[in-house]
Amino acid sequence: MKPLVWALTIMVALAALIAVPWLALRTQRGVECPDRVVIMRGRGAKPFECVCIDGVLATCFEPGP
Repeated sequence: MKPLVWALTIMVALAALIAVPWLALRTQRGVECPDRVVIMRGRGAKPFECVCIDGVLATCFEPGP
């Protein structure tokens, strides 16, 4: 039973070590904020309006009235 627990622990640790960098690569980095409001494409190519404050992305929302 003890070798099985060690094997599972090592497999979970390796999976975590692989998953963390992979997820970090998928995050959005370097959003340019040349204006106060920018329109960008999100997942599925849906447009989003984003508000920038002092050149930093503050929030995004779906466009609408």
